[in-house]
Amino acid sequence: MNDDAQLLRRYAEAGSESAFSELVSRHIDLVYSAALRQVGGDAHLAQDVAQTVFADLARKARTVSGHEVLTGWLYQATRYAASKAVRTERRRATREKEAVAMQELSSDASWEQLQPVLDEAMGRLGAKDRNAVLLRYFERKELRVVGDTLGTSEEAARKRVSRALERLRRHLTGRGVTLSATTLATALTGSAVQAAPAALAGTISAAVVAGAAAAAAGSSFNLLNLMSMTKLKTGLLSAAVVVGAGTPVVVQQQSLSRLRAENRDLREQSYQLGSLREGRQQIAGLRVDAEELNRLREEVAELHRLRAEVARLRREKEDAAKLAAQNTQLKEALARFASAPERKPEVQKPEPEVLPLVQFEDASLHDAIVTLARQAANLNLVFDPEVEPLLDSSLTILLENLAAEAALKVILSTNNLRLVKMPGPTWKRRDNTGIWHGDVVGITKK
Repeated sequence: MNDDAQLLRRYAEAGSESAFSELVSRHIDLVYSAALRQVGGDAHLAQDVAQTVFADLARKARTVSGHEVLTGWLYQATRYAASKAVRTERRRATREKEAVAMQELSSDASWEQLQPVLDEAMGRLGAKDRNAVLLRYFERKELRVVGDTLGTSEEAARKRVSRALERLRRHLTGRGVTLSATTLATALTGSAVQAAPAALAGTISAAVVAGAAAAAAGSSFNLLNLMSMTKLKTGLLSAAVVVGAGTPVVVQQQSLSRLRAENRDLREQSYQLGSLREGRQQIAGLRVDAEELNRLREEVAELHRLRAEVARLRREKEDAAKLAAQNTQLKEALARFASAPERKPEVQKPEPEVLPLVQFEDASLHDAIVTLARQAANLNLVFDPEVEPLLDSSLTILLENLAAEAALKVILSTNNLRLVKMPGPTWKRRDNTGIWHGDVVGITKK
């Protein structure tokens, strides 16, 4: 639920002064700080702009109450009002300029570089991006609150704020202000919103409400005339004139003197509080950046760990699939061999010795064939030159309770090879092949 919209609706429908005063208190720092930057640091003119903005808000309360984010409306209204006020002030070349008590916004070089072009860059953002930056860094809202205000989840708000901050950084880079995203976020959090004078919120609330009441009663004073008379020194006087239109002049002068004295005291206190508040804002900004940095580091570390785990699982899956395919081929060949019709032996031979385990792991096909041939029948092997390229491939099998001769036939059949008696004279024995007793058998393609 949007609390700002509820308060504005209460003022628009029931004329609740307390609701409007609460809205002014909530947003006066944002409006005043934006106005102060855009009028070149003239504190009195910035207060006039702030009063104009809230007067417009009171006048347009019914239409603005349906606005998605009141902060965005106030920020844009401040830009327009400040631009108009600057143009008006320039035309008053002959008018005496009042003293300006300028608060030093920040001694940080990045803020000094950012300050002159910040509001122009903010104006180039889209409404949703601008609202996200205002809520997160100007008003220092938590991401959960930003998401609730924008009508999204906390994670969606985090992404929206990150994208908006990056777009703002690119706009600033185009104006010659090069800052990292972290530095920009710190500068906005610590220095974008400064404390308005302590009495300004009360002055504006009283002036706007009194102006609305006077307009409704047909008073000769209207709100625009009231604001055109107002500077910092005359703000309280204008409110007093409208509220007490029927009060004798002497009483008004006494009240004015008292209010001026109170105004001076409050201004001195506000300057002291402003310095303390600025320090707290900078510390809060640093704390937010540190927490964000730690969270990002943890996410990056977790991402690297998950990527390594995925790569390991992929390798294991590929190895398992390869081994399963080889075992399937060997089992099929063994089944075909077992189902073949038996031939009567020409000469009775002793039963071949059954090997409890025949295992080759990533072994050369040549070595596997030679080893099984020696164990099966002490065969003297000669390889067909055409099958030489096949002998470089590797073999991984695991067979149990199988004779060496059967295992040899399975391996030969799987690799499309066969045994031939007395190979042709064109076959050549390799020089490094040893000679042993036994039948000479050749191995060639099927």
